[in-house]
Amino acid sequence: MTMYMNDEKLKKMPQAVEIEELVLSALMTEGKAIEQINLKADDFYLAKHQIIFTAIQRLQSRFAAIDMFTICEELNKMGELENIGGQYFITGLAIRVASSVHLVSHSEIIKQKSIARKLINISAHIQDMSYDEQTDVSDVLEFFEKNITDISVGSSKCEIYSMTESLNETIRYIQTIQANAERGIKTSISTGLNNLNQYINGGWTAPDLIVLGGRPSMGKTQFAVKFAKEAAKEGKKPLFISIEMTKIQLVMRMITENDLIDYYKIKTGQLSSEEWRLIDLMINQIADLNINIADGSNVRELTNIKSMARQMARKGDLDLLIIDYLQLIKTGLKFGTRDLEIGYITGELKNLAKELNIPIILLAQLNRPQKGVKVSTPKLEDLRESGNIEQDADIVLFPHRPSYYDENAVDADGNSWKNRGYIVIGKSREGERDKKIYFEHDERFKKIWDANQTEAPF
Repeated sequence: MTMYMNDEKLKKMPQAVEIEELVLSALMTEGKAIEQINLKADDFYLAKHQIIFTAIQRLQSRFAAIDMFTICEELNKMGELENIGGQYFITGLAIRVASSVHLVSHSEIIKQKSIARKLINISAHIQDMSYDEQTDVSDVLEFFEKNITDISVGSSKCEIYSMTESLNETIRYIQTIQANAERGIKTSISTGLNNLNQYINGGWTAPDLIVLGGRPSMGKTQFAVKFAKEAAKEGKKPLFISIEMTKIQLVMRMITENDLIDYYKIKTGQLSSEEWRLIDLMINQIADLNINIADGSNVRELTNIKSMARQMARKGDLDLLIIDYLQLIKTGLKFGTRDLEIGYITGELKNLAKELNIPIILLAQLNRPQKGVKVSTPKLEDLRESGNIEQDADIVLFPHRPSYYDENAVDADGNSWKNRGYIVIGKSREGERDKKIYFEHDERFKKIWDANQTEAPF
């Protein structure tokens, strides 16, 4: 598409062909300069320029020399040399400039023109969809949000890579992790439980979909609050999408972590001046945590969840997404069974994690135990309306507190389970499974910490 009709006037698509030639010429002159720019082949307007840039990228991926001779050879291997005008055209490009001094600014112009073309095409498509009476407006909004995010955070178009290209990118990924570690920069987000971190490769990592499944009153939401706080303490930016609870209820949970603050007195308006002082103290502790909370009557809609996440990601304000909880999410679509709808939701959230390159923690309800039946350790098959949860999830965790069901419960060594529990790793793509991670908690289950920790956190 090179032309666009608007108000009956024929307009040229935004383009900068001469600058594209200058950039390609500079890359032929100084091949290593490609590392200075952030362009993709489809950012170029002319098809032959796209092909040449692709050849340069292929050479770069193999750490090969980049000059007009190697580019001609690569184009010949691709079967494209004659299609772009042969060696004569490449030679003509190579002699345009002799320096990459303006390469970065020139590449930014090309990127700007590319984005402008994409916006024009997207807006034209949105108009077509909006005029179509058969198209639901929510689909139009979904198309808009996704494509705007694709432009902002990188194209979501599927691409095919050779094994050499994939290996080189993998090595660069490993080198980046090593370099960050040497500078004290973590690539994972701590869970706040050191024992759990050890079994899931240091903490939450992108683009994992983590399912936190538990029976009612097992503390799923309290774990989610802890995970959000720990991420924020590391300087990360979590978004907490609370379908079941309001933002006030969530913040109340954080405030009442202090044992001396009585929840009943808050709810009945009987706080003393000392208790108000303690509330001020807790507020000072959590006020600077960069946690965003999504609240409202429409927060349960899947399209709204994805839209909010994309908006935050575009602003650079999203490192971790927490959703409480799966079975309350609605799609507005018709499915034969709820299992199929749940499978659709988990698949969409896994795709969102990959699209935004963030970890997503998804809380899920387990089936209630039958009356009179001894409650056993949770398993994958206990996931309520499981759909494709097991297939889509990278990690599945089950918090369990035996003393909740039997206050006299003891472990294999005869020790009481009071104020203790464990998390079962039901699934881990890159780690061990069926492991139990032990934790301790206070009487009201407002604070959670590692088992055998010498002192409970304030």
